[in-house]
Amino acid sequence: MPPHDPRIGNTARGPVHGQFLQARDIHRLTAASAPGSDSPEIFVPDISLDPPHLATAIRGRTRLIEELTASMGSGPAVPHVLTGPGGFGKTTVAAALAERARADGRRVFWVRSGDVVAGMLEAAVEVGGDRSEAEEVCDSPQRAARWVWRHLDRSSEPWLLVLDNADRPEELAPRHRPGEQAGWLRSSPAGSVLVTSRVEDPALWAPTQVHKVTELDSAAAGAALADHAGEEALPGAEELAERLGGVPLALTLAGRILATHRVLFPDARALCKRLDEEGANHVDELSVPLLTGPDARRLLLSGVLQLSLELVARHEPQAPPLLRLLAILGSEGTPVPLRRLAPEILRNEPLCLNSEDDFARTVNALVVHGLVSVEQSTEHTALRLHPLVAETVCASLEHAHLSVSETVESLLQRHADRDPSLELGAYTVLHGILSQLRGPMDPSTVRASVLAARRVMLLGHPEERRHTCGRS
Repeated sequence: MPPHDPRIGNTARGPVHGQFLQARDIHRLTAASAPGSDSPEIFVPDISLDPPHLATAIRGRTRLIEELTASMGSGPAVPHVLTGPGGFGKTTVAAALAERARADGRRVFWVRSGDVVAGMLEAAVEVGGDRSEAEEVCDSPQRAARWVWRHLDRSSEPWLLVLDNADRPEELAPRHRPGEQAGWLRSSPAGSVLVTSRVEDPALWAPTQVHKVTELDSAAAGAALADHAGEEALPGAEELAERLGGVPLALTLAGRILATHRVLFPDARALCKRLDEEGANHVDELSVPLLTGPDARRLLLSGVLQLSLELVARHEPQAPPLLRLLAILGSEGTPVPLRRLAPEILRNEPLCLNSEDDFARTVNALVVHGLVSVEQSTEHTALRLHPLVAETVCASLEHAHLSVSETVESLLQRHADRDPSLELGAYTVLHGILSQLRGPMDPSTVRASVLAARRVMLLGHPEERRHTCGRS
């Protein structure tokens, strides 16, 4: 067997003959074949329970963090769950709470999605559980959960446990609803539990205390943008922050762009002007060279959206095409009244929503994942997308999604001129999409431009009408 290399800790590589002896703590041993070799390789999985470190101050979340901090010191309580769309700052709030917990003398266990079993077992070992017992129960989730919580409940030190990115709640409780506290999510007399998740379903998490993490207001968003740009005062910060909808991930990316490209964008207004010309998806294009690692694209606006669509599609396959349709109809955050969504049209390809139950279930899946909100007034019920979400969805449309644009046209024609403002926005976005995918002189592209100009005329904006007609 090759000699031990201190640079790689308790890792030994190469053929194994005879006995293998490992000193100090023995983590789980796993045999795997090295590429191009028939001999097994012994390695030790490395489980990190350390929380992420905050790069900047936390803006706009003071009240929420104070509430969570107070709950840690108030004795045994139900777990808390932070919900909201991807990129809205749930993990950042959790990391800020972890800093507070450590400052107060608490141990912090940060368990990541995909490593829940290994992370929870490691946490139990760190509070005094026997590692050999952990090895015995690791292949039985129910036994492992009971063993882990028995040790966590007996801890002599207070702790904070964060279950981050629990976007697949079944990972926390495969046979139960997470809120039943029969799996990995439980309350404890010895510590506090915080979960972050895209899934905003009170019935799923009850009786935990659910907190919705939303976009930042203009002042907090402008300050966050300046922080990420490394500037104390950033001209145009609030203007750019508003253009990005106050979404923390977008602010982080934009700040890094400003910090890196000071010649190209001397202030926030210059970047805001570029986004007005080329769309918010340009933030992703400028950010790609600034990100590293195998999952770098998951840190982009488009990557976060794609992950959300993958999660929701696992349960409702028709949710992504419905979201694309709503993004075109409801551009710039315009509410889309349910009366504009004719059931007889939604039954056709690509939606295939054959009944009211199908439609309601698919809408609910989008609402639960924070991609759509429901607004009710005395006049009607409507569906609304965050403007940045709608813009990102539309920017991601490809030739394979052209059937969605055709469905949008059918819906707009069904009740033409009933909602001129909504129709103007939808036809304007449709014109841009068709220009990219079919070309500016395609008949469908020209038709969208003409129909947009008609809505401008109905709304009484002659200057905008001339501008719109000129594009055709």
